Amino acid sequence: MKIAVHITHEAVQKIGGIGSVIAGLLTAEPYDEYFGRSILYGPLFNTEGTASSRLGKDGVVLYSGIDQYDTDKFKHIFSPIEKKYNISIVYGKRIVSSETDPNNYQETETILVHINNMFQQQTDKLKFILWESFGIQSERYSDWDYEQYVRIAAPYTDILNALIAKDDKIVHFSHEYMGMPCVLKVKIDRDKGRRKDCKTIFYAHEVSTARNIIEGHSGKDISFYGILDHKDRNDRSMEDIFGDKSNYYRNELVKRTDHVDYIFAVSELTAREIKFLNPDIDDKKISTVYNGIPIKKINMIAKVKSKIILQDYCKNLFTFIPDYTFSHVTRLVDSKGLWRDIMLLEELDEMFTEESKTGFYVLLSTLIGTGRSSNDIVKMENDYGWPVLHKEGWPDLLGLESEIYDMISHFNAKSRSIKCVFINQFGFNAHSCGNRIPRNAEWIDIRIGSDAELGMSVYEPFGIAQIETVQFGGLAVLSDACGCSNLIKDKYKTSKNSFHIIDFTENIDKLSVEELLTISKEKRTEIEKEEIKSNSEMIFKKMTSVNNEKSMKAHLETAQSLADKIDWNYIFSKNILPVIKDKKEL
Repeated sequence: MKIAVHITHEAVQKIGGIGSVIAGLLTAEPYDEYFGRSILYGPLFNTEGTASSRLGKDGVVLYSGIDQYDTDKFKHIFSPIEKKYNISIVYGKRIVSSETDPNNYQETETILVHINNMFQQQTDKLKFILWESFGIQSERYSDWDYEQYVRIAAPYTDILNALIAKDDKIVHFSHEYMGMPCVLKVKIDRDKGRRKDCKTIFYAHEVSTARNIIEGHSGKDISFYGILDHKDRNDRSMEDIFGDKSNYYRNELVKRTDHVDYIFAVSELTAREIKFLNPDIDDKKISTVYNGIPIKKINMIAKVKSKIILQDYCKNLFTFIPDYTFSHVTRLVDSKGLWRDIMLLEELDEMFTEESKTGFYVLLSTLIGTGRSSNDIVKMENDYGWPVLHKEGWPDLLGLESEIYDMISHFNAKSRSIKCVFINQFGFNAHSCGNRIPRNAEWIDIRIGSDAELGMSVYEPFGIAQIETVQFGGLAVLSDACGCSNLIKDKYKTSKNSFHIIDFTENIDKLSVEELLTISKEKRTEIEKEEIKSNSEMIFKKMTSVNNEKSMKAHLETAQSLADKIDWNYIFSKNILPVIKDKKEL
């Protein structure tokens, strides 16, 4: 049997893009046909609750050492390991569902390890091996994020060997840096002759060092990718140019991917970043596998229904029915380049006014992963008109949310034809987001009904959310820093009104590497505004070309017909499975 083990911080709760990728993979038919068994492995983040709650609402716990709970007599398997390391193991099964089709799901084994009280000697032993074999200096890193992923690696192979037959073939997927200590432990064991019939894969959802540099640099993507593509870079590495990053534990873990068997990069951009960080990595190890998106087939009736829901919501908030709706559904982090949304909307507002068109922009993003309570939402709505108006402090604006609201409120104060709302709460229904959302609204309506999804990120290794609206006839407005750009350009090349990509490095050829390295925020802003201004007319034309029911229907049918080329079934079959099958050892 071929068994896939996914090492991830999202083994139970889907937090972001990695959770979406795992859901897409596990519910893809060709994945299910190839792998006979899947296991999710990660840390147990907290001990609150009872045994039945450990694996989430769709989970069934079969064993929990922390609760002294055992249903199918797993104690004889796990208890010796728990005693050896002074850990607690939670084991069971949970449902992983497609994000657009709840009837498409897989029951997946899940293992969580509580490692807070692990014997220090076991931790020290593994850290010594990581230094001896891979040169990782663990004593430099005091961050618990590093510590917990080293600790779950210590018992990793013991736990799997107890659950998996000796002749089964295991593919270990390290999702990002979090799984690297585990797969390095696998390599150590394999080198010693233990369970040779297994392979290790680093699933590069990003390159942590690249993200860290871009988010912290005044020149953002313009500096970073301008340098990466510069004719005078002369094969200098990321650290040659941006300085030594060995004090950053994620950098050190990602650099050790030269010890894994294969690297899956979610885009050509990510593959190039890996080589930029570590030029010594064998090119043959790196494969661009892309991400897919969950596909939902709809008709024109569904499209119009969702569009009306968004229009009604705008009317409830701003008392007008918009001709076009913009959306941006995202995590609230600096890399999303949200200021670029406002720059574009400022340009489009003038064009909309000249053409007597109106627009509505919905930003759905929050720093609170668990969400505010429905009671808090209703109270804020009644007290001061949330989400059009916001106030500092819990349960409303926290941290970066305040900056985003300031930016949006300034835009609304001077715009004439486009108005914006910032919903700092995930979900899109009346229960989660207030009584002014139409009662029949669902999460999927913001994807189906949106005319354009904005996603001009400064760092975006792929960007699933950016292109989710494309299959429903929406326009994806992307930066060239989005890894999904090449995929969407290829698969939707016959539907130019489905995407628009802004190349923010297009006109910086005359700048030297040193000049790019020292670009100020003011200079970057100037470049951004110039590029957005030069692209805004084409974006306006692409949006307004779909201006009646006939053109909308034709565009929707084209978008739906092409969507099969970017869904998970196609991506796994055409991009991922050939890579795995070409490796005879797998």
